[in-house]
Amino acid sequence: QEHDLFAEMKEVLSDVWVVILYLFGVFALYWHLRQGFQSAWQTMGINHKKYTPIIKMAGAAYALIICLAFALMPVSFYFNCI
Repeated sequence: QEHDLFAEMKEVLSDVWVVILYLFGVFALYWHLRQGFQSAWQTMGINHKKYTPIIKMAGAAYALIICLAFALMPVSFYFNCI
């Protein structure tokens, strides 16, 4: 018995509430990754007035890129771009 996962995803992600819940999870992931990136550097002992702002900015950019990529799928399915 074959499953058409693409069709199943398209059906599930056509519901606006599923997409909103998914995007809420992606938003939570953004904050988790942003904090985790900076905390990882601090755990390794890199915590300096000069470097911490750069690390925080890099963490925010990293988290934003990852989360935008994750958010692209349900939004694309919902607006029938895929």
